[in-house]
Amino acid sequence: MEEIFKMSIDEMNKKVYEIREILIETVSRNGGHLSSNLGIVELTLALHKVFDFSKDRLIFDVGHQSYVHKLLTGRDKEFSTLRQRGGIGPFSDPKESNTDPFISGHAGTGLSAGAGIAMASPEKKVVVVVGDAAISNGHSLEALNNIGGNKLKNMIVILNDNEMSIGENVGSLSKFFGKFMVSEKYMNFRDDIKGLIKKLKADKFSDTLERVEFSVKNFFLPLNMLESLGFKFFGVLDGHNLEELISTFNKIKNINGPIFIHIKTQKGKGYSYAEKDKEKFHGISPFDMKTGNTASSVKTYSSIFGSEIVRLAQEDEKIYTICSGMVKGTGLGDFFKKFPERAIDTGIAEGHAVTFAGGLATQGKKPYVAIYSTFLQRAYSQLIHDISLQKLPVRFIVDRAGIVGEDGKTHNGLYDLSIFLTIPNYTVLVPSTSKELVEMLEFSRDFESGPLVIRIPREVEYNVEDAKEFKFGKWTELRKGKDNLFIAIGSMVKEILDIEDNLKARGIEGTIVNASTVRPLDEKYLLESVKEYKNIFVLEEAYEKNSFGSSIIEFFNERNIGVLVRKIALKEGAIPHGKRSELLEEFGLRGENLIKRIEEKINGGKK
Repeated sequence: MEEIFKMSIDEMNKKVYEIREILIETVSRNGGHLSSNLGIVELTLALHKVFDFSKDRLIFDVGHQSYVHKLLTGRDKEFSTLRQRGGIGPFSDPKESNTDPFISGHAGTGLSAGAGIAMASPEKKVVVVVGDAAISNGHSLEALNNIGGNKLKNMIVILNDNEMSIGENVGSLSKFFGKFMVSEKYMNFRDDIKGLIKKLKADKFSDTLERVEFSVKNFFLPLNMLESLGFKFFGVLDGHNLEELISTFNKIKNINGPIFIHIKTQKGKGYSYAEKDKEKFHGISPFDMKTGNTASSVKTYSSIFGSEIVRLAQEDEKIYTICSGMVKGTGLGDFFKKFPERAIDTGIAEGHAVTFAGGLATQGKKPYVAIYSTFLQRAYSQLIHDISLQKLPVRFIVDRAGIVGEDGKTHNGLYDLSIFLTIPNYTVLVPSTSKELVEMLEFSRDFESGPLVIRIPREVEYNVEDAKEFKFGKWTELRKGKDNLFIAIGSMVKEILDIEDNLKARGIEGTIVNASTVRPLDEKYLLESVKEYKNIFVLEEAYEKNSFGSSIIEFFNERNIGVLVRKIALKEGAIPHGKRSELLEEFGLRGENLIKRIEEKINGGKK
């Protein structure tokens, strides 16, 4: 991309159109976050026009709105590889570019990281662009309080508001008054009056000036509480007006902060389908540019959960569902339409969601908390303190567990098993098929013995012919063989079944077990089978430390049973972005590489 700071407004407006074309074309092929990036084109260009981000710092919260920034910082030639293995990443990442100062895959981290950078490098301007959903996160609110309290003069916070409804009158007055407050005449007048008062040492006059200014801003401007937190507030600005944005940024960049700027943008701008259905195009799989339609309509585990929970709720009015900003993503779209009084979206506030569900449970309700595995990590304390200690019957649907694919290392769900298997009182179920998921949900409705976890992958539905019905606490043998015992959970049941014939062709036979109840263990089965096999393998799509395999090893060790349990899991916690199928094979959980891992553990790779 050309150097933006040299461009005229006309040239920049042409660049706006070109960038939107690149975004639509690339995301239609690769999938990704489209609507948020379409809405932020002018804002990102204006920031690069005014600030030098080879020296200053720019953070996007969340990093999925950094596509335009990537195009402007030397990654334009590789942008066609967005979200592909070895290509441009889906979020901000310092390893990808030194113009990305901080990794930002989870919402709510930008302001805290920016505050740390601003304090450590007072000579740099630190600009944080935060979305209207991310700023409501508790992490963000804590940071705002701290930023103002520490008086970080070099920090600029930009609220990218693409969802809030601002009334015409308030919006227009705010826009006018915002321009006035940032004007040179006003700032010079303000400084002159303050200087005069200081010379006169007239504290009463100073207090009066501050009160008048605050009262006027309080009347005209939204988010005036930020003034109380120590920010200088400007806005509301038109996020698609380059002249207005550039003019404002040029004026405020030399004002001591912290500064807060409220900018209104249109999510999905420039692509009619994204403008009409912002949520669909927030994070979307590859689609047809001409129609906006995605290619696949297959059932996923998320959609199956969504259908089944509606059926259960029709029969049981005690059922409530809670999610944190991902209504459609977790399959809850229909539930929210049919039972709005029992459907709660807390926004990006996972900790609150968990404790809120706990409150419902104390009153005899049956809450189902559906959250992506990677985001549920943010509620670790609440899972322990608020749910486990009281042994509350909250049902957790842990979605996107395991490798997620193109969203990469910040979004993989690799730690949930380690979390739930080390916190007391949690029962953990992992369905291997869509049929089993339905059976587990039916079972969960009347489960009152404490918190219950059902772990599902980002995967299309799968079923096994002649599979037995789910029975709590009982594992089932899917294939019977000799020498080797393969205990698999969830998605790994399919993977071991898929290579069964190839293993036999290489002289490796065994019994394949579906261990759908991960906690408690099927202790009876383990004790009965321990002497029958030469090798015991435990296969799971999770991080191998403190894993399901670890719990089986502990079970044998506590009983002084000398048996070698071989774990087949992920050795790394940071799995990169790429197609889920490619990553499963690359990291030894699918196909030929899974066969090799098993062979090596049996005979060191010797045939």
